[in-house]
Amino acid sequence: MSEPILGRVRALKQTLRDGGSIAGAWFSLTDPAAAEIMGRVGFDFLLFDAEHCPWDLAALQTAMMALNGTQTVPIVRVPWNDPVRIKQMLDLGAEGILAPMVRDVAECRALVSACRYPPLGSRGFGPRRASNYYRDIDAYVAAANEAIFVMPQIEDIATLDVLDAFLAVPGIDAVCIGPNDMSGTAGLMRQTQHPTIRGAIDRIIATAAARRLPVCLGVNTRADQQAALVQRGVRVLLVTSDLELLAGGARAALTATRAALGG
Repeated sequence: MSEPILGRVRALKQTLRDGGSIAGAWFSLTDPAAAEIMGRVGFDFLLFDAEHCPWDLAALQTAMMALNGTQTVPIVRVPWNDPVRIKQMLDLGAEGILAPMVRDVAECRALVSACRYPPLGSRGFGPRRASNYYRDIDAYVAAANEAIFVMPQIEDIATLDVLDAFLAVPGIDAVCIGPNDMSGTAGLMRQTQHPTIRGAIDRIIATAAARRLPVCLGVNTRADQQAALVQRGVRVLLVTSDLELLAGGARAALTATRAALGG
């Protein structure tokens, strides 16, 4: 018996609603074999970065196909909070959307609207692959508005001025932080440990936790940090990336060989 349509993302969202945490990885290599390798590790989600990486739509669709038969949820960071690109990603089969640089309440509401069919939103209709090529169209439409995972990314320090109202927008499932771009908007480019940026991050985490809204830091965190982060409310964990694993693994292998040979 096949899994109900959008079943894995609904399970992921239920884990968060129950107070649990989820662990995933960034994915940027536009190779379906790499996506298949990562998808069969057991991550709760892969975050396909279409903002900074050279994804075209066909390559992204093929990479998401590589997650078929797994419980790994494909979430896409779109290039911008653009309803046209969000619609395309969802129709290709993305089960979650991370939108960068969502700056105010109106933009946050627009993100939710782009991920919802009318009357709850403004998503255009045409879920080709998402609906199993229209074979499960009724089931997809019935589930999509509730099931799609929606996560705005706070990357502008000015968003702190409207933080309470921003986090109260109905329909967001988690909030992501972008420490590097936030530091840039504060005139502190890449000074992510500066007290201004650390204070902003801490405030977002605390305010979201008071609403039981999960937080994602937007950057990878070490295993020895994660239990404390989860206790604070950072329950959408990014633990590695395909690039980090490839570069780090290659470096470690070469270093070990040279050390063994006395080089």
